[in-house]
Amino acid sequence: MSGYLASAGGMKHDETLWPLYARIYRDSQEAIMITDCHARIIQVNPSFSRITGYDESEVVGLTPSLLKSDCQSPDFYARMWAAIHLDGKWKGEIWNRRKNGEVYPQWLSISAVKDEAGQLQNYMAMFLDLTEYKSAASKLRLHAQVFSHASEGIMITDTKLQILSVNQAFTVVTGYTEEEACGHTPALLRSGRHGRDFYDRMWENLRATGRWQGEIWNRRKSGELYPEFLTITTLRDEQGEVANYIGMFKDITERKQSEDRLKYLAHYDMLTGLPNRTLLQDMLQDVMEGCRRKGERLGVLFIDLDRFKSVNDSLGHDAGDKVLRQMGERLKRAVRAEDVVSRLGGDEFIVVLRSLKSADEALETAHRVTELMSRPFDGADNEIYMNASIGISMYPDHGKDLESLMQHADLAMYEAKSQGTGPQLFNAGIGGAFSRKLRLERELRFAAERGELQLVYQPQVGVESGRLEGLESLLRWRHPELGAIPPSEFIPIAEETGLIREIGRWVLGEACKQLGAWSRRSRTVPAIAVNLSGRQFMAPDLAETVRGIVRDAGCDPRQIVLEITESFGIVDMESVIGVLRELKAMGFRVAIDDFGKGYSALGYLKQLPIDILKIDKSFLSELTSDPKSDALTRAIIQMAQGMELRVIAEGVEKQTQMARLRELGCDIAQGYYIDPPMPADELEACYLAQARGAGRLQADIVRESAAAVAETQL
Repeated sequence: MSGYLASAGGMKHDETLWPLYARIYRDSQEAIMITDCHARIIQVNPSFSRITGYDESEVVGLTPSLLKSDCQSPDFYARMWAAIHLDGKWKGEIWNRRKNGEVYPQWLSISAVKDEAGQLQNYMAMFLDLTEYKSAASKLRLHAQVFSHASEGIMITDTKLQILSVNQAFTVVTGYTEEEACGHTPALLRSGRHGRDFYDRMWENLRATGRWQGEIWNRRKSGELYPEFLTITTLRDEQGEVANYIGMFKDITERKQSEDRLKYLAHYDMLTGLPNRTLLQDMLQDVMEGCRRKGERLGVLFIDLDRFKSVNDSLGHDAGDKVLRQMGERLKRAVRAEDVVSRLGGDEFIVVLRSLKSADEALETAHRVTELMSRPFDGADNEIYMNASIGISMYPDHGKDLESLMQHADLAMYEAKSQGTGPQLFNAGIGGAFSRKLRLERELRFAAERGELQLVYQPQVGVESGRLEGLESLLRWRHPELGAIPPSEFIPIAEETGLIREIGRWVLGEACKQLGAWSRRSRTVPAIAVNLSGRQFMAPDLAETVRGIVRDAGCDPRQIVLEITESFGIVDMESVIGVLRELKAMGFRVAIDDFGKGYSALGYLKQLPIDILKIDKSFLSELTSDPKSDALTRAIIQMAQGMELRVIAEGVEKQTQMARLRELGCDIAQGYYIDPPMPADELEACYLAQARGAGRLQADIVRESAAAVAETQL
């Protein structure tokens, strides 16, 4: 048997090693089958019997065909034997059959064994049962367990630790051939990274248990250090005396690199290389403890880039990423080396300022960041100008843990963003505003079912005729304890929390119910405008939902105008256009609200299936006092007329504004000069109960507008 192994493995013909080879042969987890030159089985090892179910006595003298599963075609075996005859070996995956009839996969290696004259003597087959490994697809981890074919490096030493033999994998990993390694001790590979204590513990464990395994750094022949997972096993002779040591190892460089990469990903932001939230929290535990002992303060700056989303949307994510990387570099320049700059994600950054004596120092740093932000960012083909909103919290004044400090700095940042007055230090007033916001968010969820929400309607009248041309439904919330909550306060909360979708459905349903009630009383009602939020367009079934609500209420879609704001859908305008076309095909009319307030995407305007364009009230407030506002209003009206769109001017509050709109050819006006939003019964009494469309102010509006025009001509 030892002779077969020595020939098959290509090892030195040192008879003193044969007992070791025999033990490897016997203890191998890989099945070994040796045949004569006619492929008749001569010998198998215990793993063969364990895997196939056949005892050695049952297979000796037979051919390996008793294991055939019929899963491979005759061509498969023809190619296999052709390779063996040509190259002297074959390896691959094959399906065979156990004694009990079960078909199983195995990784098989067949080698032709020749004598010194080159004459074929034997065939040696080695295989592993792949059943357990199939589900994990770990073929790459499978390796032969027999010495000469193992994928792990194997080194055999004597009791004095002199290397007696190594396999090919040893050479591949270390760079040392068998001739170069034999006669030396494993100290040949020592890296110098482990102290004496490490090796003392290793050998103490090895003497106590006969086995040691763990990670170790070694040195290749080239001098390169590398990590390996090493298992050392003590081999004893029949008298129980130590005879040899076997070291089996695997180069784990790639695994270590993957682990290091995962650690990096877990603690650093990939785009900027800055610490992420996880690492920031770990770092701050010691920092805050140090501040506590020394009686020092710590400042947390929460920084949010203003209008960053528009940069991504208009210039692309590459430009946005470039801005974020530059932002990280600028923040590092604005602080000291001992301070920490971190990116939370998106356009949000955290700066932690150590060892402060007062909040003024944190404010100074914040103003330094603001100054750096005033310089343009390089966006490849564009210079990009950005602003940042900065909120500040202090340890221990505003919190004694990272979450509290970040939360309060976040609130201060939102205050800074809304006020536009520069960096904002957290204070009790901001905390109160946050508490109110939380309460409104909580109670807004139940406002509709508690009957606290109400629709009011603002009339829209013809500029020339003064007749009622339309109505806009507007949402109001009257809280039983807090009183009237302004839409400017609760609508952003609804948008932020996603409640706007449910509220939007309620508003449309209520408007349709009111249309039905007026219709049953034979009132002639113009179209009612209902606002749609950008959040509602995120729902894939918006068009069907709107149609279903209107259909269930028994209303005609032509009685509904759906209003969208000018810039709400620019993030994904293509999908918005598709939904609007669906709604138009159903009979709804579409209006763009607040036109001119944002950054108009005129390229999309011609694609939008709209019927009405509403001029933002900011133009109306200076219409008669600012020539530029007058010119822009005139241009918008002319553009809309050229596109065959009706124009509504909202926010009309003065007679002179109404007169000027009449001169400019505006179609419809809406505002407090005509009437404020009013409950349904009041609007019905003032407008719908009279002759068709005649409002209470019709004569006054026409008369006063004419007088204003005449006055301007004098």
